Amino acid sequence: MSTKLTLTLDNDVIVNAKQYAKENGISLSKMVEHYFKGISKNSLSTKENIPPITKELSGYAKITSANSDK
Repeated sequence: MSTKLTLTLDNDVIVNAKQYAKENGISLSKMVEHYFKGISKNSLSTKENIPPITKELSGYAKITSANSDK
């Protein structure tokens, strides 16, 4: 089952992510899904198990509090 998720990201991150997705024939949704699967506790036992796309995208996004711009 898929559920819609709305994210607020820096515009440069979005532009770069869209370009990466286009160049690699993958949707942004799938990129985010793979990233979250890759960092979940249940799917990682060591750093060697990190999927390549997760390694490549590490550092592109910064998680902040929803109230950070207030």
